[in-house]
Amino acid sequence: MTVLADKDAIRELLHRYCMCMDEGRFEELGALFADDGTWSAPYRSATGPAAITAWLAQSVPAAPKRMHFVMNSIITPEAGQAQARSNYLVMVEGPDGPVASVCGTYDDRLVRTADGWRFQQRTLIHAFKGEMKLRLT
Repeated sequence: MTVLADKDAIRELLHRYCMCMDEGRFEELGALFADDGTWSAPYRSATGPAAITAWLAQSVPAAPKRMHFVMNSIITPEAGQAQARSNYLVMVEGPDGPVASVCGTYDDRLVRTADGWRFQQRTLIHAFKGEMKLRLT
């Protein structure tokens, strides 16, 4: 692949993560991680697609609805691996319309697998946090 093709495939992976999260497709979201991939947030970490799927299915309720936005991505691929850093914003459904829930940075390490690019490590770094409407217990 060319550097541009790698960047495009990685950008699609970043976007697919948001769509799967927002639509509650946690098994598909878990499959976006390498077999030993890790998802980390200030409140919890999980390693491996099954553990990531289970944690997100438990902690992200169907209501209120939410939408994840990822932007300002800087992607640096090199020899089957890549680094990506992106800003994110999560909006949740409020009584009078959408409400900003949390924003910050995704710090990602990615790896190219036989099935395409996958997250090796996805770290959520919160910059500002309001009511996230999650089940974190």
